[in-house]
Amino acid sequence: MQASDPEAVARRVGRRIAELRRKRGLTQEAFAEVLDVSVQYVRRVEYAQTNLTIPALVRVANALACRVTTLFTAPKTMAVKVGRPRKPKAR
Repeated sequence: MQASDPEAVARRVGRRIAELRRKRGLTQEAFAEVLDVSVQYVRRVEYAQTNLTIPALVRVANALACRVTTLFTAPKTMAVKVGRPRKPKAR
């Protein structure tokens, strides 16, 4: 079994959460409101500056309408995107 660097895992999970949040068209502010946490907390999670507890992981997964295991899949990119997500195109 290969050992993992906890900080690297936290960075990947944070980037994955940000990726899924943007995919759903949520700003950090809107996501924080859904989770009933501060925007600063969301930022710290996405930038791996704070650790998530298991209950917090479950709440995040529920808010993103995904399984907890989805949060542990590799993000498409580790690049940090700045700015608001694009609004979904009207059909």
